[in-house]
Amino acid sequence: MSFRINTNVSALNATASVTANSRSLSTSLERLSTGLRINSAKDDASGLAIADQLRTQASTLGQAINNGNDANSLLQTADKAMDEQTKILDAIKTKATQAAQDGQSTKTRNMLQADINRLMEELDNIANTTSFNGKQLLSGGFTNQEFQIGSQSNQTIKASIGSTQSSKIGVTRFETGANITAAGAANLTILNYNGVDDFDFAEIQISYSVGTGVGALAEEINRVSDRTGVRASFNVTTTGLYAIQGGTTSTDFAINGTTIGAVKYEANDKNGSLVQAINAVKDTTGVEASLDEFGKLVLKSNDGRGIVVTSGNMGAGSGIVGGAMYNNYGRLSLVKNNGQDIAISGTGFGFSAGFISQASVSLRESKGTINAENADAMGFYAEGKGKRVITQNLAAFMSAAGSGFSAGSGFSLGSGHNYSVILADGAIFITAFSAAYNVSAGSGFSAGSGLSQNATIKASIFNVADQTAGVTTLKGAMAVMDIAETAIANLDTIRADIGSVQQQIEKTINNITTTQVNLKAAESTIRDVDFASESANYSKANILAQSGSYALAQANAAQQNVLRLLQ
Repeated sequence: MSFRINTNVSALNATASVTANSRSLSTSLERLSTGLRINSAKDDASGLAIADQLRTQASTLGQAINNGNDANSLLQTADKAMDEQTKILDAIKTKATQAAQDGQSTKTRNMLQADINRLMEELDNIANTTSFNGKQLLSGGFTNQEFQIGSQSNQTIKASIGSTQSSKIGVTRFETGANITAAGAANLTILNYNGVDDFDFAEIQISYSVGTGVGALAEEINRVSDRTGVRASFNVTTTGLYAIQGGTTSTDFAINGTTIGAVKYEANDKNGSLVQAINAVKDTTGVEASLDEFGKLVLKSNDGRGIVVTSGNMGAGSGIVGGAMYNNYGRLSLVKNNGQDIAISGTGFGFSAGFISQASVSLRESKGTINAENADAMGFYAEGKGKRVITQNLAAFMSAAGSGFSAGSGFSLGSGHNYSVILADGAIFITAFSAAYNVSAGSGFSAGSGLSQNATIKASIFNVADQTAGVTTLKGAMAVMDIAETAIANLDTIRADIGSVQQQIEKTINNITTTQVNLKAAESTIRDVDFASESANYSKANILAQSGSYALAQANAAQQNVLRLLQ
């Protein structure tokens, strides 16, 4: 053993050990006090980089979860508003159903319509005022809106909320064909009823026998309406051209093959003989007679079979004149709960080219006056599209009171005015040219233009007219029922769409919540200190630090031995 004074190697070794132990002790204390294994890059450079990425991703997912919750709150606000709108539509349909029976007077129907108008106002008020954080939700502007729900850009969920205004929902398609004037087989096909396939109906006979006619055809259509989305109704009604003037039917006068015989009747059928005679056999013929408010004779088939007057005539005084009106198989009306065209093909059901009234009507449009064309498409008229035709002697017709062509009318025979002939269901309608066509000055079809034959025919020629609003008429009430049903279906579709988005958001939130937990767990594994292990390290470092200090003291004390050598 050597003794050195200038260089105490033992002390240097002890100092190095003490320094290292102090460093370990300091590191251990830092970890125990912060709870982190990595407090700076020198602790674990690669681990720090990974942990920082995991922390950023977890934090971003936390905000994404908040975004998703905000989106759900927004959509829930819209859904609750639409829930109230659904209740309003239920009330509208209920009131329309209440009005759809002839026990209601004009006064009570007007009151019901006033209630419906108020309900529609509130429906639109909800649509126009429902908002979230200042953003309109139900007015139609909320389309393709994106919500960032992910840790990377463009990881979004898109949502759209359709307009719930009364002008946008409830758009219902109405189509009504012309009068069917000939018996035969009706073959009907609804084209692309589900967007792909055609639906062929069984052949239905159009006649006046029981179980035939447009009534049987409508029944067949309605049987599968849940598949095709198309429902049908019918109207088989023959109305006289003018009030009953008195006369006698021939002895072979018959309706639908049942002989009624000679019946003498007075003007306006004052004693009811004509109506009673017809109704006496209504259970056999299926045809019921009545008088309208103008004193005209009305023949109606309630089950949809045809009305065929044969073997003689009813007498000119009945107001039903002309061979074409002796064969009436009615009109078929179709309705579809959306604004799409009802694509059909076939023959024998009155939807021939040029004789289809069609319109798409919204809930708001039912609130105001229903124009003549829409009313005809809705099936308001039993004799629209030119059914009222004249085949009797022209001079006799034009001289008859109420014809519009009698002496003094300015359009009587010899007046020099032009007349036109309009083809209608194989018969002819004779009327003044200017009264039949839209040929006013500036129309491009005025006299001398050479284009008059191409002018549009006035609605009045088809015996149609504008109708009062909504449920103020029986047919209008039924139309409002259809439109309200469409509106409810449209609203349910919109709610279903946002409901599916809500479900998607919730599933996404659940997924990213799990991902966030796993990311934080992974970060914790890298960054956080294991207290059990680090406590052991601390105890070790602490003991070593103490023992190192003792060793250093002993190493310094060893130098004292040199002095003993010099004594």
